[in-house]
Amino acid sequence: MRNANQASSLALVICLPLSGGPASALVGADVAAPAVQRFTVIVAGAKGRCSGVVLAPDIVLTAAHCVKRGERVRVGGNLDGGYQTLPPSLLSPVAEIVQHPLYTSKDSGSPDLAILKLAKPLSDRFIPAVLNPRVPNPGDDLIVAGYGKGAARDSEVVLRMVLQRVSQSFRGWVVLTGVSENAAGAAPGDSGGPVFAYRGMHSLVGLMVGVSEKRTKAVAVASHYDWIRETMRKLSAP
Repeated sequence: MRNANQASSLALVICLPLSGGPASALVGADVAAPAVQRFTVIVAGAKGRCSGVVLAPDIVLTAAHCVKRGERVRVGGNLDGGYQTLPPSLLSPVAEIVQHPLYTSKDSGSPDLAILKLAKPLSDRFIPAVLNPRVPNPGDDLIVAGYGKGAARDSEVVLRMVLQRVSQSFRGWVVLTGVSENAAGAAPGDSGGPVFAYRGMHSLVGLMVGVSEKRTKAVAVASHYDWIRETMRKLSAP
């Protein structure tokens, strides 16, 4: 069983380039806590490696620029709790990709969201994130997580997390900045990663989609709450 898991992990990592592509957002230095690991997956497509957040056992939310309808996409994640010692294991192929109807790659202001229907449900190691229908306010401290690189020469595929602070919130977008000098940096692989409020429990308030001058751009989940819920309902219909 161990050999089979190692083989699937290797296959997933091979198909995930460790550099390039538009899938760049934010990475922190800390390995993600076990609770955050249970919400977050890695998304492997033709454009490279991205991150995603679990909305249901067979549904994942990610950035639209990470995936393209009709292409081969796979989802993986960490099957063990605690410190991540192995590359993420292959969990499921993606059966269907639904990009936000208003998203266009030529418009950076369009809703950069996509929902993935998995070919098979995730194991009970993973749990759905709670959608928070509130737009974060400037000054709020949030947790962001993603499978991006921890350093320029980092070859590990590890889920990391970091504390960020909201500097701006406007028209369905949230801009985040680090709370210390070493708190954040750009890296491939973090687009599609979750942004969590964490007062009492983790709840999903945003999705990372880009970075500029150490400022992280995230889509506010609340602004697209109805579309997310309706798309999930349609994908779950028999």
